[in-house]
Amino acid sequence: MKFLIFLFPFLLFAQQKITTAAIDNRLEKSNALLFEGQTDHMIKLNLSILEDSKHINYPKGKVYACYNLALAFSGEYRYNKSNYYLKLMESEFKNIDDEDEEISMNLLYSINYKGIKMYDEALKKLRKNLVLANNIKSDSTRYSSNTLTLVEMAKNHMEKKSYDSATYYGKRVIEEVKKPKKLNSGLNTSLKVGLLILAETKLKEKKIDSAEFYIKSAQSVPIVLGNNEFRTFKLLGEIDEAKKQYDSAISNYKKAIELAAKVKNFKKLLELYGLISRAYEKTNQRDNEKKYTFKYNTLSDSLKTIEDENLKDTIGLLVEEKQKPMADRNNLLLYIIFIGGTCSVIIIFLVNNRVHKKNKILNVKEQEAKVLTQKINVAFEEVIQLAKNNDPEFMTRFQEVYPDFFPKLLQIEPLLQNSELKFCALLFLNFSSKDIAAFTFVQPQSIQIRKNRLRKRLNISSGEDLYIWMKNINNN
Repeated sequence: MKFLIFLFPFLLFAQQKITTAAIDNRLEKSNALLFEGQTDHMIKLNLSILEDSKHINYPKGKVYACYNLALAFSGEYRYNKSNYYLKLMESEFKNIDDEDEEISMNLLYSINYKGIKMYDEALKKLRKNLVLANNIKSDSTRYSSNTLTLVEMAKNHMEKKSYDSATYYGKRVIEEVKKPKKLNSGLNTSLKVGLLILAETKLKEKKIDSAEFYIKSAQSVPIVLGNNEFRTFKLLGEIDEAKKQYDSAISNYKKAIELAAKVKNFKKLLELYGLISRAYEKTNQRDNEKKYTFKYNTLSDSLKTIEDENLKDTIGLLVEEKQKPMADRNNLLLYIIFIGGTCSVIIIFLVNNRVHKKNKILNVKEQEAKVLTQKINVAFEEVIQLAKNNDPEFMTRFQEVYPDFFPKLLQIEPLLQNSELKFCALLFLNFSSKDIAAFTFVQPQSIQIRKNRLRKRLNISSGEDLYIWMKNINNN
């Protein structure tokens, strides 16, 4: 017994020893948890992996743990947390020899942007990936990166309702998969998802025969998506419903709901609740219709709260990304001035050089400004029309055309709600109280009350023109 007591501290020390091999083994376990849909366990495991990797300064462990955490939080629609860990991951790139880590990061950034309907920002990340993939030496890694990127591009265009573009990128997935001599499980997965996207796109276009062709093609791919097969059952249900085969549609929707719930894909679950409720309505099963309508409304309210929070956080991320190049240029300029101060001759040379470069830059910027003005004029008309139609896409398109407006408002009042941001956008576009009331289906008196409340929230004096203030905040 005394011997065991004497030995205990040494056993404790041995148990606490951290090795790179042990961390790699835990990372493998994390991948299994992801496929099993055990997100909470995955987060807990990777937080401990990240801490242990920091403790022994193991770059691979830090990068992979950050990516896994970003992936898990993205799956839970907590895009702010996901982006936080992507930023940590990015800071470790220089310490790891992995040719596709930036591509993986951009893919996840694009998913986060798509999650709040900022499709153009998502597509920027994905277009960058297609360029980065060309530099990958390994054929298998290059094919895998390209197919994953093309799949996400197809998804973004489908959600944007750009169905021709969605079809184009879906077919490019098929072409890319044909390039390697042998398909692995990753490429087969991309192929199946690409075919499902094509099927969904054709459904959106009301081309039922084409949708059936692509879903049958997807089912013939020798890979099973596990719980993610809910996508297949959802599409089969929609095809059945289009053919007025409602009982079969309901059966497929139920299978899809069960699988979507297991992987906690709440956005697809919301869509499925709406679909099955509609199918029950068409078969006059009122109790079941009410049951799923209630589930739909409850889940919709929960997701709306999450979306409002994500909008603020992701807008902040965009502001930070756009300011970063400016900060880098400023740091470089300070460095040049500091070094140049040691020699007056070099200073003169640099100053003269910089003057010429500035003139060139100004000329280029003038040209860019002209092109940008033309684009904004077209975009302005589109935003105006979306506002008049009270279209759900209004906020997304407005943010794309006027990217600085919301961030500046949120700097003044970080707790502004999404509805208040939309109201500010309508004022910025110079709509009258009567116009806003007509677009949003409320009384003009309510608009005046909202204006007064907004003045208090933003500390705008009663003597200041609210419309001019909105214009000025964007120009400052």
